[in-house]
Amino acid sequence: MISLETILKKIDYLPPFPASVTKVLRKLKDPNVTAEEIAETVKFDPALTTNVLRLCNSSYFGLRRTINNLREAIVYIGLTEIKKVIVRSGTRKYFEKRRPGYEAEQGEMWRHAIAVSIIADNLQRRIDGTNKDYTFIAALLHDIGKLVLSEFVEDASREILALVDQEEISFLDAEKRVLGISHADVGGRILEHWEFPEEIVSAVRKHHLHYEEGDTAIDNIVRLADTLAMIMGYETSVDGLAYPGFSDLSRMYGFKRDEIDVIIADSLEEILKVESEYGVPKEV
Repeated sequence: MISLETILKKIDYLPPFPASVTKVLRKLKDPNVTAEEIAETVKFDPALTTNVLRLCNSSYFGLRRTINNLREAIVYIGLTEIKKVIVRSGTRKYFEKRRPGYEAEQGEMWRHAIAVSIIADNLQRRIDGTNKDYTFIAALLHDIGKLVLSEFVEDASREILALVDQEEISFLDAEKRVLGISHADVGGRILEHWEFPEEIVSAVRKHHLHYEEGDTAIDNIVRLADTLAMIMGYETSVDGLAYPGFSDLSRMYGFKRDEIDVIIADSLEEILKVESEYGVPKEV
């Protein structure tokens, strides 16, 4: 039996969240921040700078001229979009390696993360009282705990799947019973370790749990987005099952079937565009 202590020690071996991304997000909290200030922060990360410029010059944005520096990129596509580009670029490295405990094919977790973040963005526009940045980041990183648990899930896969089959419980519940902790709990601990805001930590930790009084709109948006992504086929093969609570939350926010269909259609168009430009990690 793997001890919980052994599992949690793996958190220390994860590459830290990119400091340049964290600094940019901190600066962007200031409504008066300038393009020059953001460019000055990003330029010290050559890999991030290259990726941001490549994406800004891609067909995704369809700009009429080539952008040669960060300040121009920020001016042309705006602070809202540059935040998404920077966070996605900084996050992608965590999905470069296939996680066999959860993925049957390389890139499933990355595709799922992209889909959930885009769906959450669309949901957020329809729900008042949420922090756009926090919602987007929580949705993109909601499965970050799988990076730590993957090898343990792979080793215990027979036992976990036997529980799912014999007792008709969710993969998440079986995962927690066998390993002593779920990927959602581990994800919360990772983000605490990285000193992320509590609102983001909470949404990641709760994304498979039933709604409870006191849960935030961000908690609920990530739950809804995660399930919608699975309904759309953007799931991971091993644990790609819808979790309970979707209907209750939809009713809570007044989402009718036709509006859900619109959200799905709008999200799918955006997902395909982002996938095309960001690509899927290759087997390493």
